[in-house]
Amino acid sequence: MLNRREMLLASAAGSLSSLAAPVISDGIPIRGGIPRVDYHAHVGDEITVDRAIELSKQRGVKFGLLQHAGVKGRGYAVSDDEQLRTWIKSLEGKPVFVGIEGEGVDWPSAFSAAAIAKLDYAQSDPLGMPDRSGQVLRLWSPDFRYDDAQEFMDRYTGFHVQLISTLPIDILAVPTFLPAVFRPDYDRLWTPKRMRTVIDAAVKHRVAIEIDCRFRVPSFQFLEMAKEARAKFAFGSNFQTVEGIGDISYCIEAYRRLGLTMKDLFRPRPRW
Repeated sequence: MLNRREMLLASAAGSLSSLAAPVISDGIPIRGGIPRVDYHAHVGDEITVDRAIELSKQRGVKFGLLQHAGVKGRGYAVSDDEQLRTWIKSLEGKPVFVGIEGEGVDWPSAFSAAAIAKLDYAQSDPLGMPDRSGQVLRLWSPDFRYDDAQEFMDRYTGFHVQLISTLPIDILAVPTFLPAVFRPDYDRLWTPKRMRTVIDAAVKHRVAIEIDCRFRVPSFQFLEMAKEARAKFAFGSNFQTVEGIGDISYCIEAYRRLGLTMKDLFRPRPRW
């Protein structure tokens, strides 16, 4: 049985279909002049591919479906070329984009360049920044602590740039996310210089900046600076639940507030 949120979203999707909204290429629906696409939609135990497609139709949002990908032995769904080909093949002919979220800085070593190129896109996020010993810091944990906020920010800014400049990604996901301990100081810690460093790297390497709905990042100040620099943006709900997948409300708010156009948005590269 649908909960209240799902019923409202399904109703809205029904209204959209009844208006016969125009679409751009790749079948992305447009309503109110804004493309309805979610490039950060994960499948897993709660959401199968078929369920995701059903929700996509209900909500009038085209999904880019992702699997976590990385080096074998770390529990990722996709860890070699064979598994990657299986993932891609499972979505052939379905009304979705197919992508991966690469985990860690070594995930490309698990795949051939030819296999990666058959994806519609690949993305990574900075939440897996390692400490000085190489151990992954649990930035998402409410218990995360770091003694020196400024040192953390300098290393974290550099890690954003490292991902952008060294990995074969199309989208930087969850950019500027901060651990809970630092979140109240977001505007102070993400200085204009640090923001500019990340934005310049994204523009130089042609990596789109995700507008992340789950954590409502980056800030509008960051996004305004990125727009001025002619960066590209990608919409992402970043939810792995039935209730949240396809929620691009923050993306839509940013699109309107910044006066974005279709030319400002990421579009998946053609497959081989």
